[in-house]
Amino acid sequence: MVLCISSAQASTPWVPAGDLAARHHIEALQTQGCLKGLSLTWPMSWAAVMRAMRQGQQQLSDAQSQICEISNHYQYLQTAENSARANTRGATLSLGGANQEPLYTAFDTQPEDTFTGQMALYATGQHWSGRLAVGYADGERDDQHLRFDDSYIAGVVGNWQLGVGAIDRWWGPGWQSSLALSNNARPVPGIWLSRHMLTAPESPWLRWVGPWDLQLIAGQLEHDRAIPDAKVLGARFVFQPLDSLQIGLSRLAQWGGEGRPQDLEAFFDAFIGKDNGESSGFDDDDDPSNQIAGVDFRVSLTPWDVPVGLYGQFMGEDEAGGLPSKLSSLAGFDLVSSLGNGSQRWFVEATETVAGSWISERRFNTMYEHGTYKSGFRYHGRNMASTWEGDARAVTFGIQQYFRSDVTFALHLTQATLNQDGVIRAVVPDDGYQVLQSVEEQDVTLAELRIGHPLLGGTFHWLLSASDEPIVTPFEERERWTAGAEWTRDFAW
Repeated sequence: MVLCISSAQASTPWVPAGDLAARHHIEALQTQGCLKGLSLTWPMSWAAVMRAMRQGQQQLSDAQSQICEISNHYQYLQTAENSARANTRGATLSLGGANQEPLYTAFDTQPEDTFTGQMALYATGQHWSGRLAVGYADGERDDQHLRFDDSYIAGVVGNWQLGVGAIDRWWGPGWQSSLALSNNARPVPGIWLSRHMLTAPESPWLRWVGPWDLQLIAGQLEHDRAIPDAKVLGARFVFQPLDSLQIGLSRLAQWGGEGRPQDLEAFFDAFIGKDNGESSGFDDDDDPSNQIAGVDFRVSLTPWDVPVGLYGQFMGEDEAGGLPSKLSSLAGFDLVSSLGNGSQRWFVEATETVAGSWISERRFNTMYEHGTYKSGFRYHGRNMASTWEGDARAVTFGIQQYFRSDVTFALHLTQATLNQDGVIRAVVPDDGYQVLQSVEEQDVTLAELRIGHPLLGGTFHWLLSASDEPIVTPFEERERWTAGAEWTRDFAW
């Protein structure tokens, strides 16, 4: 048996958002009971993954533990972690492009624009890691060609990680999309604090929480938006009260910016959720922040020894009685099979991004929008959460094939209704970035094929997608076909 590990894994101390193969194997082991840990927040440190694998096996019999160790899921992750630990310094080269900027994303690597190139230098010590990435992107919509995305420096103090930089994040259980943070937009530069090892509380009063994670982020949005230089603040808490159940709580806010209050009083109002216009004592369009919050979960089962997952996510655009309201929703089902040379993941995922689509009145032009922060929950024109944008309904069927030779195939078929009210509420200033959203209500069928395989010492990712009719955005009428590729290679020394 041959196991080849993606070079993208070797250059970071964590499993990044977008490493589809590593996430598949982690999820499979977690469902089978071979890994006792969390899988709802990415990136995740390799140290936490390996500790979770050890803890999972300690709870199993010797025979069950041996079955875990000989599985291709376990061996893939063990080899990947060894590679990440051995390659502590080096450089990474990425080259990619497509015939047009890919419109829809998923939890996977793909080219960002018509041409992208990046050179990164990285180094990792015992308690720190750093990466300086300099990239160039050539596209017609986003005119910021020189980019420092994927750059960071982070250190571990005790069991906490403190970092600064711009890295992709994925908050939620979805495979096709997320209602909180996702990799649909470029990573927002900022600072973060998160747990390093996701251990359970030692107190007997809190032991029921199980392994838990807390992440706090503060990022700086771009200047060319309705409120220039607004900030994004976020907090996420995930815990595992049962071996089969993970629960995540997320809260995100846009706050501050040019012409907006940024003192402690305004921050405190945003922190306690006092930002609902007249109901909170503010004048129209004078809210101190734009917030979304919600809950997500994943239930992992093994009926007839088949790993199965049931998952969901609910995010509220408003608050009522101290809890999120006007909810959008995401629900899915997945299972893992082991047919032939490798393993497969099958999933069905449904998303509804109309506010109030879950047990309340449907409210169009609300989710991810705001009366003060009129550019909405977006960065450089792309939604920071759902790839389908607001007021959308989408159902995706996906099958992913993972060969033991590190070759991956992913086929996704989607039936979607975009922009159900036919209105674009987001305000784009003269020098701003056009919103990638259908300009009218549109029913479309989408097909997408992704292939990843080793090539010339690195990893090559192919993307081919098609829609049954052209999708018209404020920027352009798009071609029905999108074809792109990206090659990444790590040079360790």
